[in-house]
Amino acid sequence: MLSRHERERLARIESGLVADDPRLAEKFDRFDSGRRWGLRRVLTLLVLALAALLAVLCLFSGLLPIAIVVGVATAGFAAATWWRSRRKRL
Repeated sequence: MLSRHERERLARIESGLVADDPRLAEKFDRFDSGRRWGLRRVLTLLVLALAALLAVLCLFSGLLPIAIVVGVATAGFAAATWWRSRRKRL
């Protein structure tokens, strides 16, 4: 994690590089643009969807305590995943 001073310094360096050679900066910007759906993100969403489906199936089959446990665990996992992804971006 970079400190505020380091981030500001990096931003100044990047803006200087863009001013010096805009075509080169544009080439690198194409690689960073857009959100990438990596394997880890896809697998995480798949696990969350399957766990939520399991909780719904348990609920409809009359297994209320198991449905509650699986639902709460799924919600906790989703919240932790969201918090971790937000923290990595800052």
